[in-house]
Amino acid sequence: MTSQSIDIPQADRLSHLRRLALAIRDGVSHPATLQEYLGVDARHFNYYRHGAELLALAERREQGLRVTTLGERLLETAEGSLDERSVFRQAIAAAAPLAPFAGYFAGESVTSVQLARRIQSLTKLSSSTAQRRARTLARWRDYLVGPEHAPTTELSIPKLGEQLERMVAHHNAVAKQRTLDWLHRATPARFEGICAELLCAMGYDQVRVVGGSGDGGVDVLAVHRDRWGHQLAVAAQAKRWSRSLGRRVVDEMIGVLVRGRLGQAILITTSDFSKAAREAGAAEPRLRLVNGAQLVELMAAHDVIVGFGRHGELVDLDPERGRAGVPRAYLGLEALASQTHARSP
Repeated sequence: MTSQSIDIPQADRLSHLRRLALAIRDGVSHPATLQEYLGVDARHFNYYRHGAELLALAERREQGLRVTTLGERLLETAEGSLDERSVFRQAIAAAAPLAPFAGYFAGESVTSVQLARRIQSLTKLSSSTAQRRARTLARWRDYLVGPEHAPTTELSIPKLGEQLERMVAHHNAVAKQRTLDWLHRATPARFEGICAELLCAMGYDQVRVVGGSGDGGVDVLAVHRDRWGHQLAVAAQAKRWSRSLGRRVVDEMIGVLVRGRLGQAILITTSDFSKAAREAGAAEPRLRLVNGAQLVELMAAHDVIVGFGRHGELVDLDPERGRAGVPRAYLGLEALASQTHARSP
């Protein structure tokens, strides 16, 4: 029996697969927001996305990832509980690509070297790669076994800080997605105005919106004073796109930068940038690329529409969408405490 290399998971933490399923269930779909929520880069995020699909916790639909019935069952259990580990065991047992390791997950006594050799014989992966995959499977099995609770006379108090951090991280992922959805529904003029307001809050001078038909690829103009007191002309383009921006858009913005002899150009989007677009942007030090997750983070840092509450949670500061002058959270933190067990309304 042979297996493809992709059949052997690379997502080290089963707890992250649960968090990914929770974020997807609660409507988070922006790739950069999901990566930030899990604390991983794009490559490792793909590992977790593949792991969730491998265990049938999530599946790809035309609209993006969706949580499966099994994923819903997982989220109905308490994190770290025996019930949760039971669902994970069922998911692993039902995953056809993991059938060669059924004995291992059932408790078979196998050394890490033997496990790596088994993976190598099945997939023809290199020895070092097989060892890394073996470590992932070992971490999965350790999680399924659970922590040992030996009797102790020492004082033991649950760590609330870590739970709060997870709650706030989940809240912020959902809040960022909702903010991006709201920005995407805004009119072009409204979105350009918000970007202009952000530049003002960040200290840019002479900010004005110039977007419209025939804007030449520029939506907002501003002046930035550098540390030496020199004034630099700045042009920004605001794109409410749902798909990632490709290299062509970045190249066009670089053309605006060069032709206009600008000191700085800023390309802002509610979506993200392709790898080629990021590479092109990195080659031009005067160009700043701002994706959707970064945009909301900047807005919150400068109190534009949204801000940060006392626990670092995103709150709504816009009186047009909340109670006038009173910041409110998208989701109450009290409700968040039970989000790992039940869907929020």
